[in-house]
Amino acid sequence: MDKSPQEQIEFIVRSLEEKGIPAAPVEEATALARSHPEAVSDLAMTVMRRFPKGGTFLDAALSYLPQNDWDSLVRHALDALERATGKNRAAESVIAYASLQAPSALHLYLTRIFLVRPNAGSYYESYPWRESGDQHLDYLRNVVESTRSDDEARRRALRAILETRQPSVIEYALSRGELEKVAPARWAREKWVEAHLDLIGFSQVDHSLQRICPDALYHLQFPDEFFEPQSRPPWLARIHPTWKLPKTIQTVSFGGIVEGRCSLCGETLHRLLILDPIPPGLGITRLTRLEIATCLSCLGWEKCPLFYRHQQDGSPLNIGYDGPTVIPQFPVGPLREAEIGLAETPQRWFWQDWGCSNSRENLSRLGGEPCWIQDAEFPTCPKCESIMTFLFQLDSNLPTADGGEWLWGSGGIGYGFWCDQCKISGFLWQCT
Repeated sequence: MDKSPQEQIEFIVRSLEEKGIPAAPVEEATALARSHPEAVSDLAMTVMRRFPKGGTFLDAALSYLPQNDWDSLVRHALDALERATGKNRAAESVIAYASLQAPSALHLYLTRIFLVRPNAGSYYESYPWRESGDQHLDYLRNVVESTRSDDEARRRALRAILETRQPSVIEYALSRGELEKVAPARWAREKWVEAHLDLIGFSQVDHSLQRICPDALYHLQFPDEFFEPQSRPPWLARIHPTWKLPKTIQTVSFGGIVEGRCSLCGETLHRLLILDPIPPGLGITRLTRLEIATCLSCLGWEKCPLFYRHQQDGSPLNIGYDGPTVIPQFPVGPLREAEIGLAETPQRWFWQDWGCSNSRENLSRLGGEPCWIQDAEFPTCPKCESIMTFLFQLDSNLPTADGGEWLWGSGGIGYGFWCDQCKISGFLWQCT
């Protein structure tokens, strides 16, 4: 006889209590979450109470929590954190994943969150302020201007202000020079401000804020047969909702080679994507077709970033290097060719994070915000010297034409950028 959701929850939590291994029941927790998403809230609350270590199993299950259940679960998590005498990692996970999948569920509690500091010291501590607009600005401004606040409290308040990504709110931190005031001694103040703006997808041009990330976002949807069967362990199976989004708007060509050659090594360029037509909202206005390609052998190993000027038909020409021919340290072939889908991304998956994804989510995206692994890194156009806008990212573990698996460095993400004025694309990658 099949176990009820409550019996499954009891089995999961009891095994945790007995073994003390937070990653042990990932498959069981994910199976429960997929078959009974309404039980995820009960699972999370039970774990917060009885196994506050939390773990990967809970993180994975939270992706299936019904959207309407976030408000109640967030309240329980904050209550648990305020009662806790030690760390409650499970409750902190609820706050962290809510800040990605349902930030509005946190906005009533931003003052509590600022004081309790879930995920204190992590790079995602300020994520709860995303999409909050100016509703918490008065409180944060008081922290910044109070004579009782130390520099760390001011930095946290200013990071929260920036994380709103609302220009009228960000201007407060810039117009009064508040962000510059808390720059550590080792930082040049101008670079400190620039680095923080890059992280939230903005640049200052002639003292005005300019978005350098498109609002439109589409996920790449790969056919089932694209990946090698059983190429991943069960707990990393490609079953996360971002792998199968419901609304595909067009089909695009992926992988293979193009006619152009790399100016460094002289070998054929590797195609990444053909956008024909180009989806709306990406900031590409001077072309109707775009062929995105680079040299996977040279990018990052021999030169970084790499740039390409695009002709009127969208095809790329390598630019920015006229030196002697390079012999790549790590020569590789192209990615596997396929016709893949381009799907509209639901709001729940607009914010994704490389670390929090933990290899479960589909992070191959066109538009939106990049999932940085290191500090934000926007190249400048080699022709007009303007900062380039983000265009797309591709995750690692993509199959290659020879049956292998492609990794960006040690398993990071490759990023593409665009200068519409000059019709130039640029590429770089990051890893740990």
